[in-house]
Formats: sequence, structure tokens, C-alpha cells
Amino acid sequence: MIRIDDLTVRFGSAIAVDGFNLQVAVGESFGLVGESGSGKSTVLRTVMGLNRDWSGDIRISDIDVRKDRRQDLVHIAQMVFQDPYASLHPRYTIGEAIAEPMRINRIPDASGRTIELLEMIGLTAEHRFRFPHELSGGQRQRVAIARALSLSPRVLLLDEPTSALDVSVQAEILNLLNRLRRELNLTFVIVSHDLAVISYMCDRLMVMQNARSVETLTREQLRAGDMQSDYTRTLFKASHRHLKTV
Repeated sequence: MIRIDDLTVRFGSAIAVDGFNLQVAVGESFGLVGESGSGKSTVLRTVMGLNRDWSGDIRISDIDVRKDRRQDLVHIAQMVFQDPYASLHPRYTIGEAIAEPMRINRIPDASGRTIELLEMIGLTAEHRFRFPHELSGGQRQRVAIARALSLSPRVLLLDEPTSALDVSVQAEILNLLNRLRRELNLTFVIVSHDLAVISYMCDRLMVMQNARSVETLTREQLRAGDMQSDYTRTLFKASHRHLKTV
């Protein structure tokens, strides 16, 4: 579903991602982990066309990110950002926020589809009349997920989807995402600094450091501590207590 070959991303003279390669299968959930500044989020933003200065090749299904129309890309891939409040327009009702991508792309019955999406994420039709400030953080992130699903994409790119939420709410959102992946046969790429989240959500993961890939592991290798890199071992030891509980 996703193939990235020799991706390099620059911000001026600084290299944010250096020679990055990735393949993600249809229906797989793949994690990117590493410390802040390692290039994880930059990969996702580049895939969605939000960074301009890059080289390499990015393909999602049959879409060439550099050559094909952005309109084609957004129908197959959508991104959910870290801060659900910042990603929702404060003057748009929830219903308007979810329906906007459908109206822009001339999807029929945007109102009916909005209600369907609200119910899919565990909210009600009445929530469409509320504004973002009237919802909890967890509810706002549910709305951000619903909006990302409004064009029926096959891929969700999730940038720290629970890190801005209370611990009690994080599990609810992760369980929602897992259910949606199963029901809709979605492919996920999830960025997180939290190995416990990645262990719970992902079939495989890649560890990044200083703009480069360090190593790729399966969930089973992560939980068993079967890793080659000293950096990965350090991350694992820091998270080991949490990994035992997931």
C-alpha cells in the first residue's frame, strides 16, 4: 500500500530525513518511533504533500505523490494530527468540519454521511451542532478521525494521535482506531515516542534517530527485547515497564 524509496527531506541546509525507505502492506499498522526531531512526523507530512523540498520516490497504492494530483492523493490517504483542538476550526461546528472535505470534493449527501461518521466514532447526530470548545479532548480527536474518514481513504497517517490526551482517554482512542482499521480494512502509519502505544497498535515498527532509520522490528521482537541497535535497547529499557502491561 505504501512504498517510500530513498526519501530525503531538507529544511534549508538542514536534513530532516536522510535516505529513508519504507514498505507497508495493505491492512498493516506500522509504527515510527524515536526521540523528538528524529524525522518521524516529517515523513508523514511529506507523504501528504505538506513539505516541498524533498527527493526520492513516494507511492501510495497507484498514486505517485510527486506526479499525481493532490486531489487523487487525499482520496486515498488522510492524516490525523497530534492536537485535536488546533486541527479543528474554532468557528466551524463539528458537522461543518466533518462535511467540509466532502463538499469540496463534491461527495453527495454530505449531511447524511456526517451523521454516519459521528455514530461510527461513538458520538451522536446532535454533536454536529456543537463547536470544538464544547467538546472534551477525546471527543475532539474522535471528530478529527471522523473528518479524516470523510473521503473514505484507505490509509490513515496518525501523528502522535493520543499524546495530547489524558491517560484515561488514550486507551479509548486507540481501541477506536483498532476497531476502525478492522472494520474498514485501513492501513495505518503511526508516529509515536511511546513504545507501549506502538506495541499495542502496530504489527511492525521502525526506530528512527537523527533523520535516519536505525532498525525495523516486529511487535513480537519488540516485546521480547530482540533488537540489534544500542539506541533501540535504550528506548526499550525506558519503556519496558509499560510494555509489560500492553
